[in-house]
Amino acid sequence: MFELQFTPTIIILLSIIVVASLYLILGFRHYVASVSSRITRDNEAPFPTEPSAYPSVSVIVYSEDDASNLEILLPQILEQQYDGHFEVIVVNDGAVSSTKDVIARLERRYPNLYMTFTPLESRSLSRKKLAITLGIKAARYEVIMLTTGNCRIESPTWLKCMMRHFITGKEVVIGYATPLIPDDVPNPWKRLHSFDEVRTAVEYLSWAIAERPYRGNCYNLAYRRSVFFKNKGFSRTLHLKFGDDDLFVNEVANAHNTAVELSTASIVEVLDSYPQIAHRNAKLRYDYTAKSLRTWSRVFFGSCSLAWWILLGSAVALSIIGFPSIIPLIAACVIWLAVTITLMFAWRKTSRSLGSRPLLLTVPWFMTYEPVYNFYYRIKGLFKRGHNLTWN
Repeated sequence: MFELQFTPTIIILLSIIVVASLYLILGFRHYVASVSSRITRDNEAPFPTEPSAYPSVSVIVYSEDDASNLEILLPQILEQQYDGHFEVIVVNDGAVSSTKDVIARLERRYPNLYMTFTPLESRSLSRKKLAITLGIKAARYEVIMLTTGNCRIESPTWLKCMMRHFITGKEVVIGYATPLIPDDVPNPWKRLHSFDEVRTAVEYLSWAIAERPYRGNCYNLAYRRSVFFKNKGFSRTLHLKFGDDDLFVNEVANAHNTAVELSTASIVEVLDSYPQIAHRNAKLRYDYTAKSLRTWSRVFFGSCSLAWWILLGSAVALSIIGFPSIIPLIAACVIWLAVTITLMFAWRKTSRSLGSRPLLLTVPWFMTYEPVYNFYYRIKGLFKRGHNLTWN
C-alpha cells in the first residue's frame, strides 16, 4: 500500500502537477492578490492638501429611465466634499418627462446641475455613445467623470479619490463598480454572479495595476476632454452599440497616462432591478467587444483556467495509475489542497475588498466551472451578434 515504483508516467504526471501548481500560485494568485494590495494602498494614500490643486470636473450621468434612482444619486454627487469646481450634467436617454421633473426639483437646490438629452428619433447608431458625446460637448471643464443613473455613491469623497490622479498629470483614471444584488435573488446565482464579476474585475484591474491598461468601467471612469477629442471620440467603433468604456479605454490608455483608483471610498455601487438579466446582457456585450481589445490578458487568464483543469486531471490520473499504492493519492491531494487553500484565501480577501461576496469554499468549484460558463455565453453570443451592431 505504501510502496511506490517511480515509473516514467508517474514522474511525468508529478512534474505536470508541480508546474501547474507553481503557475497558479506564482501567476494567477499574484494578480488576484495585486488587486487587494492596491485597495489597501489607495485607502492609505493621503489626499493633496492644497485645494487649488484639484481640477475642475464635469460629472456626466448617463440616464436611461432612472428617474427614481436619480433622486438619491444626484444629491450624493452634488454634495461631494470636493475642493475644486464641478458641475453635473445628466444626459437623458429614456423617460424624458419623469427625469425632467426630477432635475427641475433638484435644480432649485443645486445651481451646478444641468440636463441634456439624446434626440428620440436617432437611429442606426449607439444611443449611449451619442449621449456621452453630447454630454462631453456640453461640459465646461477639461476633466470628465462618467457614471450612470442606476448607481449609488455612498462616499462623500468619491470624486476627490478619482480626481487626485489628474493632479499628477494622468489623463485616464479607471475606477471600479460593484453590483448590488437584491435579497430575493437565489443564493447559488448570487455566488456565481459574484465570482464572475470579481474574476472579470481581476483581469482588467490587475492588468492596469501592472501598467497594461486595456479596459474601463462605464459606471466609474474618468478622462480628459482633450483625450476624447484627440481620439475623435468613438469614431472607430460607431458600428458597435457598445464599447464606450472598454474599447475607448483600449484606444487611449497606456502605461504612462493611466491610473487605477481602488480605494473603498471610490467604489461605486450599481443597482439593477433585474440583476440576472443585466448580468447576462453584460456578458454578451463584453464577449462581443472583447474580440477587438488589444491585450494578452484573456490569453493569460485563459491559460490559468487551463492550468487548473490540468492540475485536477493530472491529480486524478496520478491517483489511478499509482494504485494500489496510496502514496500518489496522498501526494496529489496534498499539492491540490495547498494550491486550493492559497487561492481561496487570496480570492476571499480580494472579493471582500471589492465589496463583493467573500467566497471561500465555493471558489474551487467556480474555478472549475468558469470556462464552461464562459463557453456557454460565447456560443450564445454567436446568435446575438446583430444586437451589438448599430445597423440592426
